[in-house]
Amino acid sequence: MTSVDASVLDDPFTEALAGPQSHFARRLGRISTFDPEVSVFYGHPREMTDQDYSDMATLTGMGRTASLRDRRTPLPARGLRLVDKFDLVQYDGSNVTPAHDPEMLVLGPSDIAEMTALVELTKPGPFLPRTIEMGTYLGWRDADGRLMAMAGQRRHLPGWTEISAVCTHPEARGRGLARRLVAAVADVIVDEGDRPFLHTTADNPAARLYESMGFVLRSEVDLEIVRVTGD
Repeated sequence: MTSVDASVLDDPFTEALAGPQSHFARRLGRISTFDPEVSVFYGHPREMTDQDYSDMATLTGMGRTASLRDRRTPLPARGLRLVDKFDLVQYDGSNVTPAHDPEMLVLGPSDIAEMTALVELTKPGPFLPRTIEMGTYLGWRDADGRLMAMAGQRRHLPGWTEISAVCTHPEARGRGLARRLVAAVADVIVDEGDRPFLHTTADNPAARLYESMGFVLRSEVDLEIVRVTGD
């Protein structure tokens, strides 16, 4: 692979919204976020001011939540409430071996209902009505035509594309489908001229799978879910 700038991975939400996926962006001041039907993540400075928090609340809307990565300043005393926090780990997939897999089918708009049901069952992370527009999604169907596993592309940064929504129906686990899908999505990414990366949570057992495929742990930061309360 050709040399690429890995520093864009330090703030992937902002880089995606300012670059390759700017057509999905909504902005106010220094805050940016995806169209709410596409993704839940926000681009923001690590050191946020009162104005930044106010702009974030305006973009988010009353009663709704924002996902903030690596925030380093306290929330205001009023108006916002921390709902949840995760250890978000990031993996560099430069050393992963991509592999085309003819059994993995490209998924499209007609598959969204099945994809959403699979995500709701397996909980790999957010998947919204227009998330599929973020990139190529591949899936595996059983002999009865049921969608039993999938993975796809989420954030696009200069030189990098994120693998996301890796999930397998409980009835299909133990067949190596996640490994095959990750390698197949990586093959699409490399063919498009980018390098793969991905995020997961620190307590996700799938991290062992990713490391066995050659993904290298790059960072671990807080991912916080913050609700706009207005009080």
